[in-house]
Amino acid sequence: MEGDYLERVRKEARLGRHFTPAQFERAARGFREMYQTDPQTVLCSPDVLERFCEIYALAGDAHKRELRYEGIRVSAAVLEPGTVAFEGEVDDQRMGDW
Repeated sequence: MEGDYLERVRKEARLGRHFTPAQFERAARGFREMYQTDPQTVLCSPDVLERFCEIYALAGDAHKRELRYEGIRVSAAVLEPGTVAFEGEVDDQRMGDW
């Protein structure tokens, strides 16, 4: 849509090193519920990325290939241990009154 203003948004969650698939999915759902859109990227602290690979049967692949979660790019980032950050863009219509 021409002229729409997009704002970059981010939601971080502390998962710890031994999170479950349900905890990761809940964190992703939290982003979707807050911003009414899917994240465009998932940034993980190195320990979260390693655990992500263990959970989703990608053990050892954290540094070898492009990782995806529900089609969304997942990558390592400089974050506090145990942290994941979901990022995306929303327009003023989706942002609502928050």
